[in-house]
Amino acid sequence: MAKPLVSIILPNYNHAPYLEERLDSIINQTYSNFELIILDDNSSDESLEILKRFENHDKVSHFIINAVNSGSPFKQWQKGLNLVKGDYVWIAESDDKVDYNFLESQIDTLLSNDCDIVVAETLKFNNDKGVYGEVNHPIFNRHLKQELILDDVLYCPILNVNASVFKANLISKAKTFATYNIIGDRVFYHEAFFGKMIVQNMDTKAFFRKSEDSVSALDHRSLSYYKNYFYEHIRFLNNINETTPVTSELHNQYVKKFFNRVRYRLSRSEKLNFTFLKMYLKFRQNLKGS
Repeated sequence: MAKPLVSIILPNYNHAPYLEERLDSIINQTYSNFELIILDDNSSDESLEILKRFENHDKVSHFIINAVNSGSPFKQWQKGLNLVKGDYVWIAESDDKVDYNFLESQIDTLLSNDCDIVVAETLKFNNDKGVYGEVNHPIFNRHLKQELILDDVLYCPILNVNASVFKANLISKAKTFATYNIIGDRVFYHEAFFGKMIVQNMDTKAFFRKSEDSVSALDHRSLSYYKNYFYEHIRFLNNINETTPVTSELHNQYVKKFFNRVRYRLSRSEKLNFTFLKMYLKFRQNLKGS
């Protein structure tokens, strides 16, 4: 039986130090039936010098360099998803890497299981520490083969998109994720994967580059960033309610979780700022039954 075509989307922005290793882990896969879509979001570092070496590679189906930075990785995801020709899709983030048998093992797992998405065992790494820990994807807190359900909205179910391969026919369900600048990955998973079966594959590894171990990615952000982060979560929740009504309990749990995630990171002076007052009012307005 012919091996299915995999469309690999490589969105890059200023990751020149990691691109050689990233491209090596794509081009030298043991699974050879793939197309590579290279997208650069107007990088200002040496990325283009590296990427241009692959512009005419026989596996590269699209080589697109933005003249102006899009301002969002999720717009790049969308651009790549609009170009795929394959049966399956892999979004290979430009600072990560995988085992050379990654695609072969992921496709074997998809074909041998009744599932739509497969997520490889995922390890944290960086140049200073090497591999230093495992990434526990919340979707597998219950089982290693799990349908994405409404309760999973409380968490980002897959913490590293690089670790996943999914059926291309799921793309059409993802309608709004690219309009989010901060939580577009969470929105994409809900829109594309909701109600679909996700399985974990422990026979290959994906490596998720993390510059910090215990410090939250939300720490040390500006008040403006926190405001946009919270507002995006409220928009996402309200959009879900339009198609799949969320219980009042789950709705309020979500609103409180992400308001508190912001509130606990703000200084006293920031909490006295008018921006925080507007956030608080939005928080209260979005609680059901209050």
